Amino acid sequence: LRPAELLGLTATPERADGLPILGWFGERISAELRLWDAIDQQRLVPFHYYGISDGTDLSAVPWRRGFGYDTEALAGVYTANDAWARTVIAQVQAYVGNVHRMRALGFCVNVAHARFMAQQFTAAGIAAVAVTGETPDGERAEALARLRDGTVSVVFSVDLFNEGVDVPAVDTVLMLRPTESATVFLQQLGRGLRRAREKSVCTVLDFVGRHRQEFRFDVRYRALLRVSRSDLVKGIKEGFAYLPSGCSFQLDPVAQQVVLDNVRSAIPS
Repeated sequence: LRPAELLGLTATPERADGLPILGWFGERISAELRLWDAIDQQRLVPFHYYGISDGTDLSAVPWRRGFGYDTEALAGVYTANDAWARTVIAQVQAYVGNVHRMRALGFCVNVAHARFMAQQFTAAGIAAVAVTGETPDGERAEALARLRDGTVSVVFSVDLFNEGVDVPAVDTVLMLRPTESATVFLQQLGRGLRRAREKSVCTVLDFVGRHRQEFRFDVRYRALLRVSRSDLVKGIKEGFAYLPSGCSFQLDPVAQQVVLDNVRSAIPS
């Protein structure tokens, strides 16, 4: 099994060809370690999640059933000018504090978006690089090494580091693309949960826009927060009282209303 499955980050263990393997074992899991349990046992660091409204309107971005937003059109919204990138940079500076000491992974829509964000952060005086599937292995390894030693503050990627990357020093995760997949969402968050010296928490900044009706916030938040859909609505309004020790979940007022409206529309009346 992949490490994500061992941590309970996927719904059902699968073979490489996608077929469930539980049937081979009488539909029974003899032992497992879920995300919350791993945090409570101090095998992973706690997370501080912040949902931040970014002012984007994605309702006109084309949507393909089974695939989600059209990646080229979505990236076009974020890279049309530098206004959105300036918003991201300002929020990172506000929530992180000393951006020159952070070690962050930023998950982008496509290659053009990743390179654009690296250019914008570099221009703002924050050392950043973009790493994609097109990047030679040597350059990719060098980028991660520079992130570890602190000479680079942010590495932007396109689904490249969702799983299988061992950089315990990562203490900040920037979710710069919308994903409703619980697996991808938790894999990306999990890149910052590895324990490391002088690291007590992972800061997660998730940038929230106004979405098409097809987009589902409830899918990923239920996987993270372990609540029913009805309890999710209550928690978004009043707060979540039963997070793992040291964890927090916050939405700014605009993001809170956007998420609340979206979740309510996904729940049958």
